[in-house]
Amino acid sequence: MQRPAPTPVRTLLVSDVHLGSKHSRAEEFLAFLREFQPDSLYLVGDFIDGWKINTGWHWSSVCDDIVAHLISLAQRGTKIRYVSGNHDAFLRNPAFRAGCLATLPRFEVEDEFVLETVAGWKFLVTHGDLFDCVENNAQWLSKGTTTIYDACLCLNRWYHKTWQHRDRNPHGVCSVLKDRVKRWIRFVSGFESKILNHARQNDCDGVICGHIHTPDIVKGNAMWYCNTGDWVENCTGLVERHDGQLHLVRRYDEDLFLRLPAQRGPMSRTFHEEVSTDTEDRELVAAGAGTSSSGYAA
Repeated sequence: MQRPAPTPVRTLLVSDVHLGSKHSRAEEFLAFLREFQPDSLYLVGDFIDGWKINTGWHWSSVCDDIVAHLISLAQRGTKIRYVSGNHDAFLRNPAFRAGCLATLPRFEVEDEFVLETVAGWKFLVTHGDLFDCVENNAQWLSKGTTTIYDACLCLNRWYHKTWQHRDRNPHGVCSVLKDRVKRWIRFVSGFESKILNHARQNDCDGVICGHIHTPDIVKGNAMWYCNTGDWVENCTGLVERHDGQLHLVRRYDEDLFLRLPAQRGPMSRTFHEEVSTDTEDRELVAAGAGTSSSGYAA
């Protein structure tokens, strides 16, 4: 059956695909990727799970299809920017990065980028692990708990196949568990405050990151915090459409739409203005399940 034509969008941002892990939702991710024709694509860290190379590497033919699709997008003019994360930190090695980019000349790899939306808002795009106290001070703990977490993912998937409806999230229990753990880490380490302060120092209006596998768009401290989520538990991605609207596509929850006006000056001016109570005038709008565009995982 012929696929529908991909939707042209200005920017597509995804993180934590974890290709190489058996728990990566590679097929769903490829279906999602094929839905769009982006001018720019940001892979916001942990796209490849380098931690699995010596402990359960799982590279399927679908992973090859994903890489081939990315190369095809680049050849058709899409600018692809790869943000290194903690699971693909090997890209932070200048020698390795130079060798890798020699075969992929249309790919840019950095620890962070600045994305300016069509409406003039600037977002710092970074994975987020550099602002995580556990990753910076006790990465052995993070790696050590990965084995336990993988076992939980396997058990959750078995439970889903045996008892739950196929449209339910097969890693729903693990998603809730990980969210609780990450919330504790964010509270203890001041993760969001650190990353937003870093964005502010770079003259940005907000941050777009991944790492904690909790997709969301929230406003705080006169800044926007956007998390693209992941492709293990949640299957989510962030889309900037040509009209400037940011759309967080969430497979198992309501989509979120962020409508920002054309940039008129300092961020604080926009935030301290009185916001209309009319839902259509609000900047952040949640869409009902019926209006979600997450048909890629059907």
